[in-house]
Amino acid sequence: MNRPLVAFDKFEPAIPDRKRADVVPINQDIGRLIESLSASPAAAALGNFRRSTDYRDSKAIDYLIIAVLSVLVHSIVVDHFKHASVEKEQLVEPVKPPSKVQISFVRPQPKPAVVQPPPPPKVVALKKPPKPKVQPKPAPKIEPPPVATSTTVQADAPVILVPAAPSAPKVEEKVTEPRAGAGYLNNPAPVYPEIAMDRGWEGKVLMKVHVLANGKPDNVSVINSSGKEVLDDEAVRTVKQWTFVPAMRGTTPIDGWVTVPISFNLQG
Repeated sequence: MNRPLVAFDKFEPAIPDRKRADVVPINQDIGRLIESLSASPAAAALGNFRRSTDYRDSKAIDYLIIAVLSVLVHSIVVDHFKHASVEKEQLVEPVKPPSKVQISFVRPQPKPAVVQPPPPPKVVALKKPPKPKVQPKPAPKIEPPPVATSTTVQADAPVILVPAAPSAPKVEEKVTEPRAGAGYLNNPAPVYPEIAMDRGWEGKVLMKVHVLANGKPDNVSVINSSGKEVLDDEAVRTVKQWTFVPAMRGTTPIDGWVTVPISFNLQG
């Protein structure tokens, strides 16, 4: 039966009659692993291993060594791949989904109107009032002392009193009262009231009239009634329409008073 530890022949003396054709090729990775085991404590322990002349005893020892090495290799390989997978897992980062970027357009806000401050009020310099000119006081006039003069007193002449000429006597101008009876005045006669005619009322009204300088009456008052108001009213209305000859002072017309009587008679 072939030995499985052919790879360790470099530690043993060469056997010329051994056939190399029965050697099973080992994977490249496993070979590298076995080479790394040569530096391990197990390889150091197996360094003093020598081939015995007893073929049967060496065969049992080879199988035992193969079993130990197999367990050791498997544990190292498993541990190696665990670390490799962990490193790959650590190196591979999860792909993050692309973050969505939202773009929002903001309208530019209008700039606030710049309110200019009001200009400061102009400072008007107040003119100083002119100083009143101090006029020099006039020097008091020094009057010369009175000079004594000699005066001669003459005797009073006799005073002759001349009587004043008598003043001319004042001529008083004649004053005449206003008149209404002139024929050229054409003053209308009063109208007899119908109610007074129907009832047979008669009477005489005496009025006091103030006549202006132009001959027009401006005030008519009843001083003596006829006893019937309707007759008094008609008399006053008629006189206010008349024209008078004004009062005269000499040849000058003036205002004056006159008494005017009006009679109401059904028989006449």
